[in-house]
Amino acid sequence: MWLQTPPWGRWAAALALLAAAAWVELRPDTLVDHPFAAAPIAAGDEVNEANTEMRRVPAGLLDAVSLGATAIRSVEEGSPVLDEDVGSPGSRFPAGWWVVSAEIPPWALVGDRVRLVMLDSGAVAEGVVASRPSDDPLAPGEGGVAVSPESADEAAAAAAEGRLAVLVSTG
Repeated sequence: MWLQTPPWGRWAAALALLAAAAWVELRPDTLVDHPFAAAPIAAGDEVNEANTEMRRVPAGLLDAVSLGATAIRSVEEGSPVLDEDVGSPGSRFPAGWWVVSAEIPPWALVGDRVRLVMLDSGAVAEGVVASRPSDDPLAPGEGGVAVSPESADEAAAAAAEGRLAVLVSTG
């Protein structure tokens, strides 16, 4: 028995299995904590530990969100709190712009670029969605659109008279 060759193949296989097990246990964690709404969060509420729960998601899947920020749109229970859900409405458009109340398509998100068309004159202005319409299906689809000071007066007058169309950018 002492004249047999050592079992090198079994030793190499055992060492490879041990190395693979160590790598699985010691590799970097590819999951990160991200806040999800534990209860419905209304626009204007503070996003904090009381109304969120942390869940593990793959790193890089969702942008980081800091707790303590204000919700600028409502978040349903169980949904992830996204970067566009929190902040201040003024942080999504340039300083000095005016917010005009207008009929906004329900799929528009805060921060989306829009084009305002004054239906009687054909004038066009660029804008940014500042606040979404209410989630209530029976409420009118009025939301806020931020426009430059040069276009604010004409856009406000057109919105008040019902002759303003809001086009949402797809890219």
